[in-house]
Order: sequence, then structure tokens, then C-alpha cells
Amino acid sequence: MLKIKSKKVVVYSLIALVCLILTFTIDWFFIIPAVILWHANKKELAKK
Repeated sequence: MLKIKSKKVVVYSLIALVCLILTFTIDWFFIIPAVILWHANKKELAKK
């Protein structure tokens, strides 16, 4: 069983994945929140 490091990282990743799907299906502007969430995840994982 995989150990989840942080629930915040999981939630951010799921939201970013939805934003990426919306980028390819609706409009490319959805890439902006995906990049912001990617950066937030990177900072959160580097903290621990």
C-alpha cells in the first residue's frame, strides 16, 4: 500500500489534472491554474 505524504498534495494534483483535461477540451487558459498548482505541489513536497 502506498503511503500518502500529504492530502493537500493529492487534492492539488487532482485539481491540476482536471485543469489539464479542460485545457485540451475547452480552452488553453486552464493551463495557468495547472501550472500554479504544480508549483504549489513542488514547494509542498520539498518542505518534507
